[in-house]
Amino acid sequence: MDILSFPLASLRGENEWETNPLTAILRRAKLFIAIFRADNPRLIYLIQAFLRRANLSGADLRKANFSKVSLFEAQLIKTNLSQAHFNGATFRRADLTQANLSQAHLKATDFYDTRLIEVNLSKANLIKANLTKAQLNLANFNQANLRHAKLIDAKLVGADFSQACLENVNFGMADLIGANLSRANLSGASFFRANLSEANLKGANLKGVDFRGAELCGANLSGANLSDANLSKADLSGANLTGANLTGAKLIRTQALATNFEEVTLTGSCIEDWNINGETNLNCTTCPYIYLKEHQQDRRPHVGEFAPGEFTQLFQKALETVDLIFRDGVNWKSFAYSLANTQVIHEDVPLSIQSIENKGDGTVLIKVGVTANTDKGKIYDDFWSKYELVQEALEKQYQARIADKNEHINQLFNLVNCLQEQLGNIPKLMGKSTTNQYDFYSPVTSVGNKGAQGNLATENKGCQKNRQDNYVRGS
Repeated sequence: MDILSFPLASLRGENEWETNPLTAILRRAKLFIAIFRADNPRLIYLIQAFLRRANLSGADLRKANFSKVSLFEAQLIKTNLSQAHFNGATFRRADLTQANLSQAHLKATDFYDTRLIEVNLSKANLIKANLTKAQLNLANFNQANLRHAKLIDAKLVGADFSQACLENVNFGMADLIGANLSRANLSGASFFRANLSEANLKGANLKGVDFRGAELCGANLSGANLSDANLSKADLSGANLTGANLTGAKLIRTQALATNFEEVTLTGSCIEDWNINGETNLNCTTCPYIYLKEHQQDRRPHVGEFAPGEFTQLFQKALETVDLIFRDGVNWKSFAYSLANTQVIHEDVPLSIQSIENKGDGTVLIKVGVTANTDKGKIYDDFWSKYELVQEALEKQYQARIADKNEHINQLFNLVNCLQEQLGNIPKLMGKSTTNQYDFYSPVTSVGNKGAQGNLATENKGCQKNRQDNYVRGS
């Protein structure tokens, strides 16, 4: 039979097909857990078919039409699918390990959480494909087209994207350790918090790429176009950017320890709080002007341009750090005094605060910059010995002030108690006065309750005397 046609067929269970048709048509067919073993068919049409958990491993399905097919949890290990049509198909949680999908049509195909280890996708059309959380270690994407595709949180260790079109691809949080992206077009792509350690991006087009929080340690970015790229909080430690173009790039709080910026163009880039050290290479950089704050604020130089080599002289810092960890917060008075004292002791070593980090639970990390070859252990010990002495002295002063305040408070309590006693006697005196006869026409000295007045005056003087004694003792 040259043509097998099974429109709307439903094959359930361990169904096995071992025929060799020239053309097989299973439009909208349903094959549940089917085993498909077509050895060498010329044309196979499985349009909109439902092939859940189907076993197509090892089959030769070149140029087959699987448009909008559902291959959920299907087995396609080492299957030959080159030049096949899978536009709009679903491969969710399927296994395509070592499958051949070279030049396949995979536009808008869903590969969510699919196993694609060592798969061949060279020259494949993956425009708008969903490869989120897919396992693509050692996959071959050479010259493939993945514009607007999603590879969020995908495993791409050692994957080959050389010369691929990756415009506006989302690689957010993907693992691309050791991946090859050389000469790839990645303009507008996102590598937010992705891991690109030891990756090869040589000569890649990275214009406007989002590298915020990305790991680029040891990556090769030589000759890459990073104009307008956002490298804020990225780690470029040990990376090679020789000859790269970073015009207008953001390097805000970027880690660039031992990074090679030789012959890099940094015109108009922002280097707010970037972290470099003595091994950072800024030789022969092209940089007419720079910004020290985001949104093109704090331009340097304020007017005009840097003379050749001036940027390197101003910003090449031979810095290392002494890390000071404060477990119970920082006493800033003690810190300022101790740092100043340490600077006096080590007058030949310029000390500068590089960063202050709140680690939580009251722990604060302060990095103090020092020059190369400095005895960091000596500076560390000198700082802490003085800090602890100052802290102890300030604590004693504080306790003395508390004691002094407590004494004054006690004096006020004594005064209040005396006044309360005086005020408490007035009703008694007034009560006694009702039994006395007063001559309102006599002089004041002849008032009948002058004895009581005398007692009140005596008590008042006694309180004043007590306050004076307390004051003398307190002073």
